[in-house]
Amino acid sequence: MKKRLTALCFIFLVLQTRAQDPHFSQFFSSPLTLNPANTGNFTGFARVAINYRNQWPSFGNAYTTSTASVDGAIFKKLIPGGDQLSVGLLMLSDQSGNGILKENHLSVSTAYRKGLDAMGNHSITAGFQGSFSSLGFDQNKANFEDEISASGFTLPSAELLLTRNLGRQYLDMHAGLLYKGSFTENDLFYAGASVYHLNTPSLGFSSPDYFIQRRYNIQAGGLLGIGYATTLHASFQYQQHFNYKELVMGGAISQLLVDKQKTYTEVYAGAWIRNNDAVIPYLGIEWNRLRAGFSYDINYSKRKAASALYQSAEISLLWIFDMNEGGISVKCPKF
Repeated sequence: MKKRLTALCFIFLVLQTRAQDPHFSQFFSSPLTLNPANTGNFTGFARVAINYRNQWPSFGNAYTTSTASVDGAIFKKLIPGGDQLSVGLLMLSDQSGNGILKENHLSVSTAYRKGLDAMGNHSITAGFQGSFSSLGFDQNKANFEDEISASGFTLPSAELLLTRNLGRQYLDMHAGLLYKGSFTENDLFYAGASVYHLNTPSLGFSSPDYFIQRRYNIQAGGLLGIGYATTLHASFQYQQHFNYKELVMGGAISQLLVDKQKTYTEVYAGAWIRNNDAVIPYLGIEWNRLRAGFSYDINYSKRKAASALYQSAEISLLWIFDMNEGGISVKCPKF
C-alpha cells in the first residue's frame, strides 16, 4: 500500500510542477545551466564541471539529475587584449519517477567577454546556448489509475498514451548577460541575467499545444577577503519558470590551509536558504584547482506534512586546468 500511495502522489506532483526545469541547490557549481554567459568565466585553460543531484530519494526516488560540462577560451591570439571568446559543451541527464520519464540534453554554448578597462577588473559578457533534447516515457515502469484492483496494479490499462510513440526530440535556445567587477585585490562581485527556452519548444506527447515556458534567472554574488587566509563568499539566484518561483541565497567562509608555489588547499563551509522552505548546508574542499562540494537540502516548512520526505543531496566537482599561458589574469567568482 505504501508503494501504491507513493506512485499516486508522485503522479500528482508531476502534474503540479508542469515540467519544471532540472535545477541545482549548488547553482554556483553548475555554471552552464545557470547562465550561458558563464561560458569561459574562470582563470585558466579549461574547466570541467560535474554535478549530481538526488532529489526526494525517500519519495519513490523522484528526481535524479546529473551533468557534465567543459568550457574554455579559444582564438586567444586573435582576440583583443582584455576580451575573450569562449565555447562550452554541456551534457545533462534527468530522470523522474525512478526512471519513468527521462530527459537528455546536449548543449553547445558560446560567450564573448568585453573588457571595460585595461586591467580586466571590469567586464561584460554576452552568451548564447543551443540545445538538442530528447524526452522519453518508459511505459513498462508506469502505473495508471485503471490498472488498480483489489490485488494491486494488475488490470490491463486502456490509457491512450500506451498506443503512442512516447518520445520527443526538440531544439532549444538560451541567452544571458553577465557583469563582473573588482575594485581592490580583496573583492570581486558579479551580476547576471539569463533566459532559457527562448523559442518555447513544443513538448507534449499527445498534444502539440504543450509548450515549455521561458525560464528567467537573475543571479549575483561576490567575495571579500576578511583576513590573510580567510574569504567571505556570498551569492543568490532568483528564477521563475511558469508558476514556479525560487529564491536561493546564502554564503560560505573559506580558509586557506596550505599555500605553496604549486600546491594549495582551501576548505569551505556555509549554508544557503531557499524560499523560506529549506536550509542547504554546504561543505567543500579545494586542492590544486580541483574543488569538491557536498550539500544536503533540509526542508523545514511546517506547511508541508510530508516535509520529511523532501530531503535532497548534491555532489559537485569542478576542475580548472591552468596552462600558465600568461596574459591578463582575470579574477573570477567561486560561488
